[in-house]
Amino acid sequence: MTQVNSQQPVLPQDDPQQPWQQTWRSTEARLLTRVPEAVAPVVSRHGRVNKLDADILDSELTDMLREPLAKATSLLHPGFIDSHRLEVDTAIRALLFVLSVGSHRRATYGQALQNLTYRGGGRWRLHVLGLLTIGGGYVWGRVAQYMSFNGWADARTGVRRHLWRAMRWLERAARVASLANLLVFLGSGQYRSVVERLLGLRLVNARAQLAQSVSFEFLNRQLVWHAFTEFVMFFLPLVDLARTRARVARWTRRLLSLPPAVDPRVAALPEDVCAVCYKDAVAGDSPVDLLACTCVNAYVAECGHRFCYVCVGSRVVAEGDECLCPRCGASVGCIRKYAPRRES
Repeated sequence: MTQVNSQQPVLPQDDPQQPWQQTWRSTEARLLTRVPEAVAPVVSRHGRVNKLDADILDSELTDMLREPLAKATSLLHPGFIDSHRLEVDTAIRALLFVLSVGSHRRATYGQALQNLTYRGGGRWRLHVLGLLTIGGGYVWGRVAQYMSFNGWADARTGVRRHLWRAMRWLERAARVASLANLLVFLGSGQYRSVVERLLGLRLVNARAQLAQSVSFEFLNRQLVWHAFTEFVMFFLPLVDLARTRARVARWTRRLLSLPPAVDPRVAALPEDVCAVCYKDAVAGDSPVDLLACTCVNAYVAECGHRFCYVCVGSRVVAEGDECLCPRCGASVGCIRKYAPRRES
């Protein structure tokens, strides 16, 4: 019978003279040195943008809640919100912080919209964060207002001068620290503010599967609305509303072949009564006194009707060629001072 050789095949021994072995050893050494660089964590740039947008959303929410509060108190105490702006903003921010971070979640409403939450440490750190950011900001702003209103900046010598200079130095130091922290945050994406860095509170994605599916509809709507508001505020002063309204009314009458709109009560007024003053008085709630509507420094239009100089002059300047006489509907091109006829 033929015997089968059961021995394993013998591999050739390493030959130091083969060039491929030397090449493999040098390549393997280079690959092993680059492994830590390949597995180094990469910070997402989208996370940094979301963290900065969360602050903008929280500020917008504070402004949105302040506006109806100002309207509600405008009739009872006009100017109350403006004179107590710091206290109102602090109260709104504190209420939002308690309802969001201080109650059942570890993120503000703006951070929740961006799918962010705080990680690191216990809940006491979140309470310290709110106390320093909201309470500390209020105390700093109130002390700065008190020093400014009482003229501490103008003091030449004394304790007030030293305290004012110390406060200014602390303010500059805080701004420098905030700038340095922002530069570090743009590189690492870990801590947005100095307080968060001191407390070790990091903002991370609440749900990883939603990290790239956050909706920016609310933020886009706010940006579009602010851009539209700024455009309107820039464009409105360039438009003469009184002249435009008068021109549209004249074009409408011409298009529909309508006569000038004249109130019969205004047409029947005595000659020494200013029609403009009468119409303004009728628009009010108080009874109309014809003696109070008598022409003061009377001027005459081309149609022969008299008006107060201030009334007719302001309308001519505002409406221009579109100015019409409220008594007869004729065009008021120019005016002249009224000179009563002398009886011979």
